[in-house]
Amino acid sequence: MSALPQATDAWPAADLESVPACPVCAEARRVVWREGVVDAAFRAAPGRWTLWRCMGCDAAYLDPRPTAASIGRAYSRYYTHAGEPAKNFLVPGDRPDLWFKRAMHLSHYARAYAHHQRGVWPLIGRLIDASAWRRARAGQFIRHLPGPQSEADELLDVGCGDGGFLRVARALGYRARGIEFDPQSAQTAQRQGFDVFIGGVDTAPLPQVSLAQITLSHVIEHLHDPIAVLRRLHAALRPGGRIWLQTPNIDSRGAERFGVAWRGLEAPRHLVMFNAASLSSALTRAGFAAAQLLPPQLDAAFYIEQSTAMAEGRDPYQNDRARRRAARREGKALDRAALTDPAHAESITLIAFKR
Repeated sequence: MSALPQATDAWPAADLESVPACPVCAEARRVVWREGVVDAAFRAAPGRWTLWRCMGCDAAYLDPRPTAASIGRAYSRYYTHAGEPAKNFLVPGDRPDLWFKRAMHLSHYARAYAHHQRGVWPLIGRLIDASAWRRARAGQFIRHLPGPQSEADELLDVGCGDGGFLRVARALGYRARGIEFDPQSAQTAQRQGFDVFIGGVDTAPLPQVSLAQITLSHVIEHLHDPIAVLRRLHAALRPGGRIWLQTPNIDSRGAERFGVAWRGLEAPRHLVMFNAASLSSALTRAGFAAAQLLPPQLDAAFYIEQSTAMAEGRDPYQNDRARRRAARREGKALDRAALTDPAHAESITLIAFKR
């Protein structure tokens, strides 16, 4: 990787736009939250960026920010440009050596999420049921999907990447389709037989009032107009349909500790950022109901390792086993705390429903 962007580097002024009010609630009152943020994660985008905290809904947002026409340059080294998706123990035939793990999870999902698969052993799922840690990991792995009500139930994964989660959803009985901005990743998913639209939600040919499930994993923070996207997705859901979202948490312990070096900031790719309250507010504004904060993704070690590297001016993707072991130890303690206090986890996961 190249050196960190220098203080004299800047995003071209002609490719910046002003954001005088909150993109979530349109409130103009605000305070500076983080100033002088650089792209230390991928070192692709020049500039030093300012995040403002809305005094209305408590979301955070970039101002100024790259225009929609220019933001693609910030993704030139992004990790969506990957190869084939990893093998998955839930997908039949992928990892036959992990048959016991698959059986254990399917047993847990049958009880906790009403999934009904052949060959489920009812008792072994209790190995997951008995542990809050294992329950959280198992739930996140399937994005807390309930069992489909029929073979026609359809799931849309926005930002589906190479189709990794589409394969999980299909294995659980859903008709899975996706939307992906990165052509290379989208084509990988298409080669696996998935219907994937290459582009954004604003131009995707969405069905109306028919989808059972929509998922967005670390997508909403990348959107110039998150409310408009959420409203369009709301229109695509059938009554009772569910949306699932995960995003970095601006109220996390890591965000407070690392400041401008927190890995979750990722300016200028992350345009609008949330805590549990502001994301719930965004969902309500878009027409959703009954927003719920779910058990967290147990990912603190990733944030600690990468944030520490960025704070020290090191490449966060350089393999350092000793530092990784230390981050895992510290991360495990933070994750255990987040199990009882998910509002301060490194990322937040919410679901909401269409009335």
